[in-house]
Amino acid sequence: MGSIIIHTSNPKDLSLLQELAFKMGFESQILTDSDKEDFILGKAIEENNPVDRLNLEDAKTFYQGLDKSS
Repeated sequence: MGSIIIHTSNPKDLSLLQELAFKMGFESQILTDSDKEDFILGKAIEENNPVDRLNLEDAKTFYQGLDKSS
């Protein structure tokens, strides 16, 4: 299934686009700012898996260098 994302700050345009999608037989969903942030965060996590880049020796050196007195 394909998707399209259209950004608009005009509520009338948003309503018109959603109505058009409905009339064409498509499903639509209006995303809140929070929904968009969640999507972007999820994509960032998915694309930046630290396990793929983590060298065990580097991790040990970093951990051993932490100040444990606090």
